[in-house]
Amino acid sequence: MKKTYTIDILDSILSSIRIDVANGNVVRVVPSLNEHINEEWITNKTRFSYDSLLIQRSSQPLCILHGTYFPIS
Repeated sequence: MKKTYTIDILDSILSSIRIDVANGNVVRVVPSLNEHINEEWITNKTRFSYDSLLIQRSSQPLCILHGTYFPIS
């Protein structure tokens, strides 16, 4: 697993985060320690933002039913 330390561009205070990548896919986003900005806190929007990297709902709206995604027509 490769760890990359960066900042959160989705947050107005630019919180410090660590992005974990395995096999070319983002596995998780966790806060990294920065006493001056955010200590060890991030928003849920940041924490789960990587979920949209696998499923592009913006190009075609999708609905989930029993764990399966269906396009909305």
